[in-house]
Amino acid sequence: MNYIVFDLEWNQGMNEEIEDDLKFEIIELAAIKLNADLDIIDEFRQVVRPVIYKKLHPIIKDLTGFSEKELKKGISFEECISKFLEWIGTEEYRFCTWATQDLYELQKNMNHYGMNLVKKPPLYYYDIQKLFSIMCENGKDRRSLKYAVDFLKIDKEVPFHRAYGDAYYTALVMKEIEFEKVKSNFSIDTYLIPKNKDEEIYVKFDRYDKFISMGYENREKLMGQRYIRRMYCNLCNRRLWTKLDWFSDGMRSYYYLGKCRKHGYIKGKIRIRKNHSNKIFAIKTIKNIGQNEVEEIKIKKNNKK
Repeated sequence: MNYIVFDLEWNQGMNEEIEDDLKFEIIELAAIKLNADLDIIDEFRQVVRPVIYKKLHPIIKDLTGFSEKELKKGISFEECISKFLEWIGTEEYRFCTWATQDLYELQKNMNHYGMNLVKKPPLYYYDIQKLFSIMCENGKDRRSLKYAVDFLKIDKEVPFHRAYGDAYYTALVMKEIEFEKVKSNFSIDTYLIPKNKDEEIYVKFDRYDKFISMGYENREKLMGQRYIRRMYCNLCNRRLWTKLDWFSDGMRSYYYLGKCRKHGYIKGKIRIRKNHSNKIFAIKTIKNIGQNEVEEIKIKKNNKK
């Protein structure tokens, strides 16, 4: 297994010239290839010539240090992706990123040019920002890459805010956090969602279960599906005694509280999301919880009255 740690830089248009299907246009792609021992075995870097937003947004220019002259020397996006996929090779691999947006934007840019990264879900990857939080903090906070580099006392040898530097530092953080201890906590990309029930995704993690549904026309139809609302104990698969049935927090999430006769309280959470094709889908997690989280759910319920 190889690990492809990649990072992107992108440009954006001024408000009056934003393309409906592509808010951010990739202008640089860089990647570090790691072997199973997390040793760096190769690297990839490429500047991409923009065709939609040719003028650099002032914020992007200040952040990255790019010049429009430098961008004009880049290659086309299609050529860049072809080279990138060839460079990845045929050996089994998994993508690694800092946070989740780069993988989404890569696929969105590819879709704009009629290209696909994967034919159908699921696409599993590692969010190193999340893994850093699990290993070094509380598992919930999300820190910047620079924060993680400083926290782990990694030497700053190359600049931040360019694709190669950020990919390089992400790879070093990945190694420093003792990746083997948290590699079971992979993430599931949802740019492509299941097309039907047969493709729906069920994954059992150490501490919780995750389910990703197919797409529906609206929230009401999605939440009207009994199989999506169905709950069980993630530890023994027993049916639960319902303590608080599904209720909305008024935003984009629903909560459930049940009790297993063997393992105690079980929390259900459904996050409502919309994919790039405007289909509404659910990300449901089922988790055994303690009394503190029980009280938090009760407070959410009471606040809705």
